[in-house]
Amino acid sequence: MRIGFIGVGTMGEPMAASLLKAGHSVAVLAHRNRAPVERLLAQGASETTAAAALAAQVELLFTCLPNDAAVEQVLTGPEGVLAGAERPTGQPSLVIVDCSTIAPATSQRLAEQARARGAELLDAPISGGQAGAIAGTLAVMVGGSPAAYQRALPALQAVGRSITHVGPNGAALAVKLGNNLVVAAELVAIAEALALAKASGVDTAVAQRIMAASTARSYILNERVPGTMLTGNLAPAFRLELLRKDLGLALEHGMALGVPMFATAEVHQLYTQAQGLGKGALDSTAIVQLYEEALGQSLATAADADDADQPDA
Repeated sequence: MRIGFIGVGTMGEPMAASLLKAGHSVAVLAHRNRAPVERLLAQGASETTAAAALAAQVELLFTCLPNDAAVEQVLTGPEGVLAGAERPTGQPSLVIVDCSTIAPATSQRLAEQARARGAELLDAPISGGQAGAIAGTLAVMVGGSPAAYQRALPALQAVGRSITHVGPNGAALAVKLGNNLVVAAELVAIAEALALAKASGVDTAVAQRIMAASTARSYILNERVPGTMLTGNLAPAFRLELLRKDLGLALEHGMALGVPMFATAEVHQLYTQAQGLGKGALDSTAIVQLYEEALGQSLATAADADDADQPDA
């Protein structure tokens, strides 16, 4: 397929690379960070300097952007995707696959604008982190017309392992926001549990291993925490400010539907506090620092603390 890709950042770059490996023709939009663009060009991608021009030359167009405003600008701006979306009579319509996590209402509104230009928009938020994007094993949930979903499916299968058509526009985003509020609440609970262990004189690595083999086990506890909270390595795989943004979207969506969001509201406050203290650009697991600062000690493992005292070899 002839595929365009806008937003070749932490997730977008490996996704575009997976499309190339699957044999698709991929054109990317020029990006403020040249490094990922150059790496993709070296793998066989081409580059276009305007979103409208990119939309005009492809049959499927991925967007993977940080927030509602960015998606709206890229799609509806003067030189945006929809400016190049119209096709001559008889040609298949452009299918836009938006992998961004944005408000369901925003996606529904943009889908209507796309249809007015003869295009189809799918909301296709992704889960699995950068590791999943690199491995091509993402979970992709999709909202939009079944016909557009079927056209996009071969490309989606190149970037993900679990592909699910959820329902109409906005439905997939509702599920993704639910997923992320669970992740955020779990990170807070884990940080609190590790703080309790530390204050009780228990090595946090021991506590994590026990919980990971018990009923608290989960992907976050078993796979993410050992390399982040237990090591103090909070280099961003998924920035705290983005998870806070998703919590805010979940609250807004729940409010619009009259859904009680008791836990999400509390967790959102903690993430807002963490971002206000300058932790927004760190990994989402940096919520642990609120507990470390309250305790006055690190929750990294004793082994890592010992290693940190040793000079480099």
